Amino acid sequence: MQGDTLHLLIIDDDAILRRNISVYFEDSGFVVTQACNGTEGIELFSQYHPDIVIVDLLMPETDGLAVVEHVKKEAPYVPVIVISGVNLVDEAVKALKKGAWEFITKPIIEHGVLDHAVKKCLERASLLLERNQYHTLLESRLKTHSDELKTTNDQLIRYQQLLRSNSSFVNNLVEAIPSPLYISDKNFVCIDCNKAFCDMLQLDKSDVVDRSIPELLSSNRTCVDVLCGDVFSNNNSGDCEITYINEDRTTSHYVLYRSAFTNGNDGKICTLGVLYNITELKAQKELVAHQAYHDELTSLPNRFHIVNFLHELLAQDSGNTKFCLLFIDLDNFKRINDSLGHDLGDQLLKLVAARLKKMIGNNGKVARVGGDEFLALLPNVTEEGVIAKHAERLSSVFKEPFSVASHQFHLSVTIGITCYPDDGHDANTLLTRSDIAMYRAKEDKRSSWMRFDRCMLEQVTERLKLERLIREGLERREFIPYFQPRFDVQSGDILGAEALVRWIRADGSIGNPAEFIPVAEETGLIRELGEHVLLDACKQMHAWHEAGYVDLTISVNISAVQFTEDLYTTVSNAIEESGINPKKLELEITETIMMKNLDKTAQILRELAELGVKIVIDDFGTGYSSLYYLKIFPIDILKIDRSFIDGIPGDEHDGNIVSAILSMAKQMKLHVVAEGVETDEQLMFLQQNNCEEAQGFLFSKPVAADDFIHMLGDEKTA
Repeated sequence: MQGDTLHLLIIDDDAILRRNISVYFEDSGFVVTQACNGTEGIELFSQYHPDIVIVDLLMPETDGLAVVEHVKKEAPYVPVIVISGVNLVDEAVKALKKGAWEFITKPIIEHGVLDHAVKKCLERASLLLERNQYHTLLESRLKTHSDELKTTNDQLIRYQQLLRSNSSFVNNLVEAIPSPLYISDKNFVCIDCNKAFCDMLQLDKSDVVDRSIPELLSSNRTCVDVLCGDVFSNNNSGDCEITYINEDRTTSHYVLYRSAFTNGNDGKICTLGVLYNITELKAQKELVAHQAYHDELTSLPNRFHIVNFLHELLAQDSGNTKFCLLFIDLDNFKRINDSLGHDLGDQLLKLVAARLKKMIGNNGKVARVGGDEFLALLPNVTEEGVIAKHAERLSSVFKEPFSVASHQFHLSVTIGITCYPDDGHDANTLLTRSDIAMYRAKEDKRSSWMRFDRCMLEQVTERLKLERLIREGLERREFIPYFQPRFDVQSGDILGAEALVRWIRADGSIGNPAEFIPVAEETGLIRELGEHVLLDACKQMHAWHEAGYVDLTISVNISAVQFTEDLYTTVSNAIEESGINPKKLELEITETIMMKNLDKTAQILRELAELGVKIVIDDFGTGYSSLYYLKIFPIDILKIDRSFIDGIPGDEHDGNIVSAILSMAKQMKLHVVAEGVETDEQLMFLQQNNCEEAQGFLFSKPVAADDFIHMLGDEKTA
């Protein structure tokens, strides 16, 4: 750094990009040095010692990873920002692991993104350097005091030797020692002491001699325990730290050093104790710690404090911890600093900090993590509705103007939100992702908030690719229903089937439902996908009916995204187009979906029931399992979740639950299907408890329509 001017080194083989970045940051007051490859960049880094480095990952001769490793080794407090194309995300992640501080994707259309990253990195580097200096200073002071303590202890040893030869001389020396000092017998009764010890106790010497040392120092209970221990069994020595409360209620801190010796006159074992006052040292240590972990301007916790707090909080998590982080950025605050000066801006930041602290209260935590950036931690907040409420409330707090000097400031904020454990499992991940979400919200519109979405990270490429393939697959009709037979538990006859979507890609590979269904739900493509599966399943059932299997039923799963007022239209269109008997169609809906909005659910289910279709509660027993909704909703069938079937007949609890469901369903005239049946023992249990239907690998895995018709034919032949 030259004076107060910041030095930036840009390393990239793209001359146009280097020039554009150089011009932008030179206009901002930086000194900029350019290098066209990694080798030249490392040489210039060693020559100029820049404050920050921007480096491209993919370059001839020496690549960006080598530059990152070199800077990390030579100057760990110098930030390195890597820039790379979208197709080099994996390499960027490697760079971050090797020591890069941030990465920006090419092309860099808006230099404000890079400017924001540079400022954040420089600010963090300054804080890290300051913290390191504090620790160095503290270590230096601790070493100085340790040396002094060692010197005092060495003097004590010499005094012990002198005690055997010249007690009068030693008495004079002891009295002259500025540190409190006493001599006690093996029962800790004071034999003698110096003036400093009496002054510390604020007693005359006559009131000290012949009294118990633990009694005299009884203000510190912990130390009393140590004093009363058998100090002569461990090398005749011992030391401890004590806190002494003076008569005026002020507190002093001492380190008590004790050394046992044998009195030369009578051969009795005695203890020599000296107390070294460390009150000032502790105060300095606490001050350094406070300055290292608190913002000097607002006195709020700083980034290091909040990171350490989160580390401790997450380390103690037993699975019940949950919270959200709100990364708060003051919009256009730089304009206030630039136009009215930093002094006024600092006053405004103090008011912002006070208002945030008042709003969050004692239940949460507020920190200042950057120049115009704050962080709020809200415990036990992870539900979307509650998060939205807090975000809107926080935004509204800034609608009231701030008064500084003769100015009225109307501020707005942009907020990025992450939640634990949904959005990350460590402090740095949660903070980084909340920052990312904030920046995306700022790109979207001012005075807004945005919850972190994992697609904001490098996985966005794969996710977008999968979304694209799903869209193409829908156009090419690659998604088809497979059918898992449902059997009569008593007779073994096939009664129907559950339609389960399968993705048969053009290259012959099979898509994993656990991967593509969530993406389809997130993007809304599940609507189109669900409509295709529903219509194809209905058409297939109509074909089976035409082939003579008129009693077969078909069940189709309905996702939460599909469960809207439009579901009636979707189902009625499928029935009309396929020409099926609606009484043979069953729609499977989970308890969770139904319980989101009881009034809305009741209306949708009534409309579907009017069509003649049957309503199936899927995964029964794992959700709310409320008898109330069994009463108010037009439900026909309960599907016992496989988690209970897995445990029967060996698990008594699972067996009791299944038996209870079957008994209750019989009383309420509800049909029951057991899913996930895989063993003969499970089947026998269901037969003994009069369960009507079952499905699972014991009977058949999901199969294509052609294989299913063969199963029907085999059954008819048998």
